[in-house]
Amino acid sequence: MTTLRHRWPVAALLILACLSSGCPRVLYLDYQSSDSKKGNGTVQVAPFLYAFHPTGLMKQKELEASSSDVEALYLSQDIGEFFTNAVRKELVFSGYHVQPVEARIVSGTIEHFFLDYVGEDEQRFEIRATFNVNRTDAAVFALACRSNLRQAKDWMTSGLLIERGIKDCIEQFMNSEQAAGAL
Repeated sequence: MTTLRHRWPVAALLILACLSSGCPRVLYLDYQSSDSKKGNGTVQVAPFLYAFHPTGLMKQKELEASSSDVEALYLSQDIGEFFTNAVRKELVFSGYHVQPVEARIVSGTIEHFFLDYVGEDEQRFEIRATFNVNRTDAAVFALACRSNLRQAKDWMTSGLLIERGIKDCIEQFMNSEQAAGAL
C-alpha cells in the first residue's frame, strides 16, 4: 500500500515534465494529385532517400528545423516514403502506369526538408530534391528541384504548406521531364 502512494507523485512529475518540455508534434498529411500534365507508358518509382538523417527510425520522419525551435515536428510516415508515394500518385494521375518492375525507373534523393518559423508571424517550408530517370542502368535524365514557400504562421496549416512545397517540386520534375521526353 505504501509503494502505491509513492508512485503517484512520481507519475505526476513525469507527466508534468513531458507536458512542459515541448513534446513532439506529428503531422498526418494527405497528398492529393493535381498536375495537369498528361503522359503515357509504364514506369517504376523506386524509393526516394531522405538524406538528412541517414539512421534512426524517428529521424526518417523528423523535419529539419532551426536550432531555436523547441518542438520536434514529425510526419506520420517516413519522409522518403511520403515523397515517393506523392511522386507515384502524380505519375498515375497524369496517365502513366506505375509497375513494381519496369525498364524506366524514377528515383531520387530529398536533400532538404525544412520547416522554420520566421519572426513572430510567418513560417516557411523549403524542400530540395533530386530526381533521376534511368533506363536499364543508363541515366537518362536528372533534375534538382527546389521550393521555398512562406505563409502566415498557423499551426493548423503547416501540413498544407508542406504539401504545397512537395507539389511544387514534383510539378517542376513533371514539366522538365516532359520537355526533355525522359519518360
